[in-house]
Amino acid sequence: MIYRFLLLLLMSLPLPAVAEVSGSISVFTNRGDLVRNGNFARWAKEFQQLNPKAKVSVVLVERYAEEMAARFASRDYGDVILVPTDMPKEAYSKFFLPLNDMKLSDKVYFADSWSHDGKEYAYTQGVSAEGLIYNRKLMTSVGVAKPPVTLTEFYELCEKLKASGVTPIYLNVGAGWPLQQWDKAVMVLGNDGNYYEGMMNERAPFSKGKPYAQSLRIASTIFQNGYSEDEFIFDVWQDSKKMFAQNKAGLFFLGSWAIPQLIEEGAKSRDVGFIPFPLDNSAEAKGILNFDWGVAVSRYSKNPATAKAWLNYLLTRSDFADVSGFIPTVKTRKSGMPQLAEYMDSKPQVIQTAPYKNDFLRLTNKAGMDFMGGNYIRNILLSPDFDGSMSYWDARWKQAQANFEQ
Repeated sequence: MIYRFLLLLLMSLPLPAVAEVSGSISVFTNRGDLVRNGNFARWAKEFQQLNPKAKVSVVLVERYAEEMAARFASRDYGDVILVPTDMPKEAYSKFFLPLNDMKLSDKVYFADSWSHDGKEYAYTQGVSAEGLIYNRKLMTSVGVAKPPVTLTEFYELCEKLKASGVTPIYLNVGAGWPLQQWDKAVMVLGNDGNYYEGMMNERAPFSKGKPYAQSLRIASTIFQNGYSEDEFIFDVWQDSKKMFAQNKAGLFFLGSWAIPQLIEEGAKSRDVGFIPFPLDNSAEAKGILNFDWGVAVSRYSKNPATAKAWLNYLLTRSDFADVSGFIPTVKTRKSGMPQLAEYMDSKPQVIQTAPYKNDFLRLTNKAGMDFMGGNYIRNILLSPDFDGSMSYWDARWKQAQANFEQ
């Protein structure tokens, strides 16, 4: 009888309130392509149809890293935002809400990449495979039947493309941010997805033979040999995609997310190939799976339940991943991109990027190295003395370590 009494008592108690998905939220994104082609408007409309009391407005900030600092300082950064790559994890709680209550931890890739003190503050909006995007039509036109599997073959392809009058590869030096690929390449050259943590104890990580020197040497060789674009002052990112689609450029070293953008510019899907970048002459394919930007919910959101519902919709229901060229964040969802199938057909050794540690990001900041930002790499490319640049960065790194350890 006592158990029946307790059961009746519990049934009579009011249920805990469930936060209503209602009210307006603003979603910040750096994906200008997805705003301009109407996809974000389509997703906002679909979300609003699922949640009639909610309203979504999309705010485009294409130069996100440069423009968002002031917004964060003034708390003017909307409801759903991307986490700046250089923000220390201990700062997350000042700006973002924990997302553990969304119960996505076991369902998504890179769940702990933006975690701190047991709380998850963001989830990646997609998983990117990093590699060499190639124009199959142009490659065939210069007599190359198969994409390069060694670094020597890559340079030979660049030479043939250059001789044919097209731009072999766009580094996008003027834009800066695409140069982050050479930060990522060190994980392949070091054969370690957690390379950056070990780098903290390296006294001379830019010295000859080290992964950073190898990676940046390849970028410098491309630039110094005239294999990349002529314009290296102004941002020609949008133009570079058009040049590829018009068969005036042959290659990019980027993530799979760039492929849909090239197709949208007019490139035929069958002419767009994608393989792991051959960073050495071993002929062994090594691919990087990397998390994209982390999506978070503002600590100051007036409608946090709606903001979390949007994030859940984006990852679990929308076609954001396929449209964006990503492997879906949710592990049970599959990609429909043929280029990703080609990438995996090479049976690469897959290196999965480990979460960046706070101390590593603090160390790069002290050294003046805008990790994943590209500006310091641009300066190296523009220097006539590559070895001198490497010595300079080794000195900066040692000084940063000395200050860091004090």
